[in-house]
Amino acid sequence: MASEKPLKVLIVGASISGLTLAHCLDRVNIDYEIFDGHPVAPPVGASICLLPNGVAVLDQLGLYKSLAAIARKLKNVAIYASSGRLIKSTNDGDLLEQSVGYTGCMLPRQALVQMLYDHIADKSKIHAGSGNKVRRVEHRDDCIELHTADGAVIRGDLVVGCDGVHSTIRSEMWRIARAAQPEAFAEDASAFVSEYRCLFGISGPVPAMGPGDSHLTTGKAGYLLFDGANGDVFWFLYKKMDRKYTWPDVARFTPQQGEALAAEHVHDVITGEMTFGDVWKARKTFGLLPMEEGVMKNWHWGRIAVLGDAAHKVSVNAGQGGNSAIEDAAACANALNAAVKASSPSRGPSSLAEITTALGRYQDARLPRMLKINSASRDLCRIQGAEGIIKHSLFVAVSWLKSAPWMEMQEDVVRGAVTLDFLPASTRYVKAAALPTEKGGFFSLASLLVLSVGLLAGVGIGIFLNKSPIVG
Repeated sequence: MASEKPLKVLIVGASISGLTLAHCLDRVNIDYEIFDGHPVAPPVGASICLLPNGVAVLDQLGLYKSLAAIARKLKNVAIYASSGRLIKSTNDGDLLEQSVGYTGCMLPRQALVQMLYDHIADKSKIHAGSGNKVRRVEHRDDCIELHTADGAVIRGDLVVGCDGVHSTIRSEMWRIARAAQPEAFAEDASAFVSEYRCLFGISGPVPAMGPGDSHLTTGKAGYLLFDGANGDVFWFLYKKMDRKYTWPDVARFTPQQGEALAAEHVHDVITGEMTFGDVWKARKTFGLLPMEEGVMKNWHWGRIAVLGDAAHKVSVNAGQGGNSAIEDAAACANALNAAVKASSPSRGPSSLAEITTALGRYQDARLPRMLKINSASRDLCRIQGAEGIIKHSLFVAVSWLKSAPWMEMQEDVVRGAVTLDFLPASTRYVKAAALPTEKGGFFSLASLLVLSVGLLAGVGIGIFLNKSPIVG
């Protein structure tokens, strides 16, 4: 990096991953600009669960106090069978906070994005609105160029696509790479599949939801409900579709289809005191989307990288979509900061080779973990969704037998989580090295359940579990 010009990162997407990356780069004085074809923090009516691996990074960035002011901490976790019979109720949220320093917290997605935006010191670096939509990317040996809808051409040293599962930057990366290497990204072109759809929304107060409560109900239509701020309830209904879609073939739904799906399930029992109809009648917002799942094997090419949903998409069951995007932002910032420090005090722009090496380090820090998270999330979706009586019975049995199943899952996720290596960890955060010996959490429990399905199918234990009084 012999040049005196500072490194400049172009970020496409002003949502959770893009704004988190901007905060990370601010801390090490790496220049950036953000471009988004939509307004910042649109009211999309969705919620997000932040878990310890995501909160730890936001805490390093000095955002914990602001986050705590707008989020509702998860305290209690209740698991129900499809009949509404209670399987397990614990104070896992409180136990998790005692264990790792943070619990889960729920908030509207819009509120999180707005908070991230509000804390950006120099908002002149953020260009949002239809004219700022990136239409084309040009890859040069010495720079990257973004061409926006309003005709502007912006140059930087690299571009990071934080623009979601239908990423323009990912498509442009593939186009540019294939012009040089026709077989590039051949496997990744079909990495994203969807077998489930998710009806989600925010409702006003409903019965049987107290402060800090979360409910998980298994069945052919599975349910996740969380207490939100101001008495609101954040909810998800997920159900298998009649066929599998492989990208770019994507299921698309209208609001009328969402209403029709809800009408099919208004009598579903979520808890002994509440039906989905109770939740649906109190709705404020709702949406229906396919649940894409998959992890690309290659997250970068040349001066281009993708992160968050543009690189990987997981089911809602584990709550790791947004949290994984935050980890991505931290890993990318770690890699770029290391490259700058290794070059020269001038912070000059990297050569193409140096940029490629830095982005490779970012991918190496995240890909193995994301493959593991996606696999476990996928298994949990199908087990909780009662995809086969043996899987469902095992889920019920293991949930009943474990003393604090949700806490153990989250402890497992903290192990190996990426944080910012150039900022100190918060004194609140209990690092993975200080946690108890792994005892069957997120990764190992999901794997154990799936393995058990194969082992038990041949010996009839599934039949025994199905007759257990704890099965709904």
